[in-house]
Amino acid sequence: MTYEEFKKELCRNVQNMETAQDKTICLLEQHMVCSDPTTVHIMNIMNRCMYGRDNMLIKDDMLCALWIRQEKEYVQHWLVRPLYERYGQEGWQSILPEISTGLTDREEEAPFVGGALSYAACRSHMIIRPMNFARYQQDLGNAVYRKIGDLALVLHLLACEKCGSSLLIRPSGDTVLPWRLTKQQLLTEAMMNSCRKMPPRLFLGEDCRRNFPYQEGILLPDEEGQPTLIHPGNRREGHRGYLVTTTGRVNGAVAFFYPGVKDILAEKMGGDYYVAFPSVHEAIIHPVHCINVREIRTSVQRINAVYGDGEMLSDRIFCYHKNRRLLQLL
Repeated sequence: MTYEEFKKELCRNVQNMETAQDKTICLLEQHMVCSDPTTVHIMNIMNRCMYGRDNMLIKDDMLCALWIRQEKEYVQHWLVRPLYERYGQEGWQSILPEISTGLTDREEEAPFVGGALSYAACRSHMIIRPMNFARYQQDLGNAVYRKIGDLALVLHLLACEKCGSSLLIRPSGDTVLPWRLTKQQLLTEAMMNSCRKMPPRLFLGEDCRRNFPYQEGILLPDEEGQPTLIHPGNRREGHRGYLVTTTGRVNGAVAFFYPGVKDILAEKMGGDYYVAFPSVHEAIIHPVHCINVREIRTSVQRINAVYGDGEMLSDRIFCYHKNRRLLQLL
């Protein structure tokens, strides 16, 4: 079966599943342009999760499912190319049960208590947690992560989330090996989950509230709520900086690495900017023309002294160059 034939057969098979009967199933193809409102809506959701904004062409073939339960909207997706490769080796019996499981309504609770961890059970619970690479290098020996400067973006499983607290499990490379997905595929999916569960927010650096309202600090232009008004041309405001975090302000530094966020910040800042990660919960942004690196480093050292080693993320300073779309460790 050719790849193009597989895509059509896959979509038909899934649409005929009992678990898909009350759900919208569609195939988003690379560089796809469509006028169907439901399909366009799903395309926008996927593009916002993967690339940070709507109205971009689909970059990878995806099978997507959309459904609504108790006024909440759910979207599941599967990259088609890895499914095709598995089909060539193991047939439909390796693929369709996993997709059917992903379409099953279930409570968001820990699906992994002892025994082997399956991809189908874990995929919706994968998130990214930022860690200091130097401090945790030995612990990360067999973890799944991406290193950026002295930071590590590490794959974790969100085992439970109650009353604002969470339990994280860090799966080893041996655990995920049977899933037959590359490290990059796993980290990309975990980053999308993180963005969906913990959307990014932007606040003024002088805002000292401990907990920010969910509906404030909107960063992505298509989200509903009250955006933070910034004036990067005001040197005093830019000197104080801007805070990037997540809606829950837990592990909020990861929001800076969501797809599209770095470029959106460059547009808002009017050009290049410095970024520091004084704690795992936030990133601090300064336009380059408003402050020098020495001042930022002093401020970060002072914040680190308050937070202590437990929540410290990095004492290094980065610079994002807008024209080159490059994040540089200074």
